[in-house]
Amino acid sequence: MDNWLFIFIANIFGGIFVFYLLSFLFSGFNIDSAFFIGIFLFIQLSFITTLIFHLIHRVQKLEKTIEKQKVV
Repeated sequence: MDNWLFIFIANIFGGIFVFYLLSFLFSGFNIDSAFFIGIFLFIQLSFITTLIFHLIHRVQKLEKTIEKQKVV
């Protein structure tokens, strides 16, 4: 979880597959609307997931520093 850029890129590639599949299911097989719906949704999911992983990592770092301070 240290490498936020890797998490972001992995989310984009995963989002491409998932949201294109969902956008084709919801829009029929109209490629134009599926394209724009897919782009919009997977970019939003990628940013949100990356931020969540970044926050979780920061919380874990804070917990480790607190534990070190308690030991000393």
